[in-house]
Amino acid sequence: MNSRLLSNPSSSLQQSGGVFQASRGGTVRIHGGQFVQHNQAQGSHNCHDADDGLKHLQAHVATTAFDSGQHVDAPKCHPNTRQAVLDEIMKWIVLAVARVQWVLWLNGAAGAGKSAIGRSIVELCFQRNIPIARFFFFRTDSTRNNIKPLVATLVHQLLQSIPDLTPIVIPRIQRDSLIFTKSLETQFEYLIFDPLRELKRQSSFLRMLVLFFDGVDECDDHTDQASLIRIVANFVGSNSFPLIAFFASRTESQISTVFRSSAVAKVTRQLALDNNYLPDDDIRLFLQDSFMDIKNTHQFRSLLPIDWPGAPDVQEIIIKSSGQFIYASVVVNFISTPDLHPGQQLEIVRGLRPCGELTPFAQLDALYRHIFSQVRDIEGTSRILAWSILSQYKDLSFCAEFFELQEADVFVALASLKSVIDYEHGPIHFLHASLPDFLLDRTRSQEFYIDRATWSTRLSIRKFKFLALHGHRGYSDIDDYIAEAEATPALQECVLSFDPRQIDWTLGHTSGRGWAVYLSAIQQMDFGDGVGGCAYQQQLNVVVRYLSESTPSYLNEIEETHAIADILAQMDVEYFSTWKDASARQKWQNIKSINHLGADVSIAIQDLFRSEIEARDSDWTAREADLRRVLNQEKEVALKNALAAEREAHDSERRARDVEIREEKAAIERRWLDREAEIRREEREATKNQRRVPGAETHLEELGSSEHRKARETEVQHEEWGALPVAARVIRSRLARLFKS
Repeated sequence: MNSRLLSNPSSSLQQSGGVFQASRGGTVRIHGGQFVQHNQAQGSHNCHDADDGLKHLQAHVATTAFDSGQHVDAPKCHPNTRQAVLDEIMKWIVLAVARVQWVLWLNGAAGAGKSAIGRSIVELCFQRNIPIARFFFFRTDSTRNNIKPLVATLVHQLLQSIPDLTPIVIPRIQRDSLIFTKSLETQFEYLIFDPLRELKRQSSFLRMLVLFFDGVDECDDHTDQASLIRIVANFVGSNSFPLIAFFASRTESQISTVFRSSAVAKVTRQLALDNNYLPDDDIRLFLQDSFMDIKNTHQFRSLLPIDWPGAPDVQEIIIKSSGQFIYASVVVNFISTPDLHPGQQLEIVRGLRPCGELTPFAQLDALYRHIFSQVRDIEGTSRILAWSILSQYKDLSFCAEFFELQEADVFVALASLKSVIDYEHGPIHFLHASLPDFLLDRTRSQEFYIDRATWSTRLSIRKFKFLALHGHRGYSDIDDYIAEAEATPALQECVLSFDPRQIDWTLGHTSGRGWAVYLSAIQQMDFGDGVGGCAYQQQLNVVVRYLSESTPSYLNEIEETHAIADILAQMDVEYFSTWKDASARQKWQNIKSINHLGADVSIAIQDLFRSEIEARDSDWTAREADLRRVLNQEKEVALKNALAAEREAHDSERRARDVEIREEKAAIERRWLDREAEIRREEREATKNQRRVPGAETHLEELGSSEHRKARETEVQHEEWGALPVAARVIRSRLARLFKS
């Protein structure tokens, strides 16, 4: 154990869980493989008994929060790095023109180097004689991971930088010995803000004063974080004293919310540590200098090649750093371990050598685990992260659609990871390229482990269901996830029910290589019937049939790794069995038997002949349709002719019947006329002889009744054919007159 890291190396240590307790109230914490002791003030301090204001103040100061020699604290920026951002911050601090923004918020991803920049700014302020009081929060140090010692620590530094404040502040502490137990706002107002106003009234102190708060996100209470920012921003914004405030933190949601509020935003300038400051160039310089130092000073330097490390190795570290200094720093610390070979250590970092019991990324892993411990729904968040890691598509809207979520649900699930993941400006992007490595390694991520096989299986099942419901949406191919999935009953059920011919591929399609990979993955799965079992055979059959109809050229890639000849042969049998030309079918069989011309030529001939037969069949089908159309037309004409002939025959029969009726009625009329003439003649003879013909009236009446009945029957018959002839009406009229007489 390095004794320099212990503030009291001679004290005896007792182990309690993972923390060693020092004998005189100190706490020794293990961090990154090192022991760090945080001593408490010796003896107990009772605020009620405080009679010396200065001692009372010092009892509440957290020395490590502003002047720490602990190994765990970030060092200042490496020489000649971060120069652009340092210059920009210092220009803001010494601004000569009228100031509008009294608060600066330096924000960035976890491990971006904010604390190192802050410590460099403190040093630059000292060099320029600019008073600066600072507080470095640190989550694993109980003396500075909360706001209790904050005001006392700031006041202690202000008294050192501005001695004129001492006669103002100390009496206040003596008058209110319980001031350090009161609210944060009360402490700020009573011990800092009001004394500064009084100082301004009493003296001509006009120098700019800086308050610097680093790692605000590492304060253990989110409410306290927000309160601190609001209290300080409100005072500096009032312009009642030449004071500016400098905050550095991650872009966590609770902090971003405060800085977006109107009261704070109007006096705040935000400075993001992004790629605009070319961090890769700074990281490269840091690595080059660090490796040069190792080659010059390490005890195993003679074992290192002259060109060690190679340029590709350095570039790999830069890429993994993703613009964040913490990864490069952790790598350098691990490689420079004094009693281990630097070359072998670098191979462990690159994954080329097993690490054994070594933990090359212990510090980085501790940071990641702390961040993930803040996630409320780790299952839902892990689902989205697994999709992002295992899928080639990263768009947040795709993710929401794939899981049938609202985009807001994805935002909420990732809200606690804003310091390591960016998702508000397009695709889901890991700010640390090393984060997926952490999540996919059980020994590193522990309870946050994302098992690649398990999640590949779950995502594959989800993919099959999504395709069945929505079709292909232009992202996430069929071969995604399946290659690393496990053969489970649920996955087997999805595979057996999948038929690409029933999927809507309007918005996208899978490549031939993708289908080959998919089939190979299914082939390697054992669903209880061995490798290449029923599920594979069934999928091979449906995929080949689908591709033969949609994109036959893809079959060439399928045929490279899968035996599809039998399926194609069966499809041919099914296909040419419908051909109408028997000679064509025989010719097709002959062409299929051609092998000596080579596969490509044979396939070309087969395709050509297939096209010819299809064209012929199409022509026959068209001709058959034409013949049926003509036949239908001829049938229609024949039916019309038959109806016309039947109608003509009916009309002819009617006309003949009309003639017969007219002739019969004419005969009746003639008989009536003849009989009438005969009766009149007999009447004249009777008159002449002065006697009536006996029974003549009765005979005439009977005759008239008989003839009337016949005429009426004839009339009824004729009414069925047309109007009653004029002759019949005449006869009836005459008979009526005869009966009357």
